[in-house]
Amino acid sequence: MPKQLDQLPSDPTTLARRVRDLERQMTELRAARRMGSASVGRLRIYTEDGQTLLAELGPTDDLGGGLTTYGNLGVDEIPIAASLTSGELNFQPTQPQIADVKARVSYDTIPEGGSTLQFSSGSVKETDWAAVMDLSSVFGGRAAFLLNGFRELDGVGESGPCDLDLTGILTAANWAYGTVTITPSAANTPTSQVVSGLDLQGSTFFAFATPQTAAPGSNVTGVGTTAVTKNGLTVWVTRTNTTATVVNWQVIGV
Repeated sequence: MPKQLDQLPSDPTTLARRVRDLERQMTELRAARRMGSASVGRLRIYTEDGQTLLAELGPTDDLGGGLTTYGNLGVDEIPIAASLTSGELNFQPTQPQIADVKARVSYDTIPEGGSTLQFSSGSVKETDWAAVMDLSSVFGGRAAFLLNGFRELDGVGESGPCDLDLTGILTAANWAYGTVTITPSAANTPTSQVVSGLDLQGSTFFAFATPQTAAPGSNVTGVGTTAVTKNGLTVWVTRTNTTATVVNWQVIGV
């Protein structure tokens, strides 16, 4: 059986070198365990071949910081993605007194129930309202979008109004609008025109109509709607003569 001495290097120089290497490794290990932070110029991650850059973490050109990911632009053009389970991503100023409530992005799922992705603006004070946007899916149902105000006081959540400013044209699948031109068949005789091809969302539908006239109640004595459905409506007009009349209409489904 070999003795322990037989396992040592045969010459003192090799032994000293190994002891020195071991001491250096122990020093680095202790330093790593004590280290609370480290400074690097830029951290880069490559593929196994060391050629394709996948991501880099560090200062940006405008002196900010960030993580940039790149697609694996090889033969298969594999995209790079970061995956997280259910949880929260919080944003808090370095001066805590600026915002009592953190901004937050959160995601949660309920097995066979659905999932919710929520964005919250946070707020300066706990008593202030934060803007909250919920994107929800429902198992076997229709997805939903909700925008509202929210705050939590003494552990009790409270929902409230939230203003929405839209710098563009708002469209929706549950309403439609337009104009029709109706020429009465005779004076003081209700005359109609059918509007079709709407295909609106909803189960109950409401219609509104108004004439383009400077003489309501005198020349134009009445405007109305009937047969309102998801597919269209009938618009009516009555006037004291047979002048063609433009009528604006709108249908909303709920």
